[in-house]
Amino acid sequence: MGKKKGGNKNKLAKMSDEERARYLQHRADMEEEARRRKQQLIATFMKNKLKREDAFARLNLAKINQEWRTVLRNIKCKELKEEVEAVEKTCTECIENKNAVIKRLLCDLDESEDLYSTMLHAHMERVEKIIRIHNDRVNFLMELYELDKKEIIDNYQREMELYKSKKFELQKDLECVFYGLAEKARTDRIRNEEEHMLKKDELKNSVSSFSFDSMFIACLTEQLPLVRRVLFK
Repeated sequence: MGKKKGGNKNKLAKMSDEERARYLQHRADMEEEARRRKQQLIATFMKNKLKREDAFARLNLAKINQEWRTVLRNIKCKELKEEVEAVEKTCTECIENKNAVIKRLLCDLDESEDLYSTMLHAHMERVEKIIRIHNDRVNFLMELYELDKKEIIDNYQREMELYKSKKFELQKDLECVFYGLAEKARTDRIRNEEEHMLKKDELKNSVSSFSFDSMFIACLTEQLPLVRRVLFK
């Protein structure tokens, strides 16, 4: 490096001012280009590094999320398991309680059936007793009815015989009265006919003894039915 610097100094010493300026400008340009390339390489390196870091970050984030999900899943599974165990315990207690209630109800049902059988037996005995009492009462009423019926029939027969005997006597009396009235009516009819004939003959005789004109005879003929009705009343 010392030799190079000394060479550069000797080289610059040998140059003119214009050449030295161009040389320095050229050297400054080269240094600027080198610096720019270096910065570009650094920027490219940092960009690639950032990409890799971003990829690694996403991968790490995905791994972290996966692990976090696994942890949450395990916690949720644990919670669900605890809930299932609690529900199972609650269901078991409910089932035991319901079984106890069913057993108690079965015992009550057996007791109720025994009580029902006892009460039914007692009820049937009472019903049979009531039926026997009513049968005895019905038999008594039937016997009483038969006695009353026989007494009524006997009274009816006696009254019918008495009525028939009275009816026969009354019929005889009515026949006698009927025959008497018929005979009286026949006698009255004969007497009325005889009186009518006598009046008719008297009327003819009276008519023949006088001379009437044709108008008087016609009038008398018209009045003859009225006279007959008056005579036969």
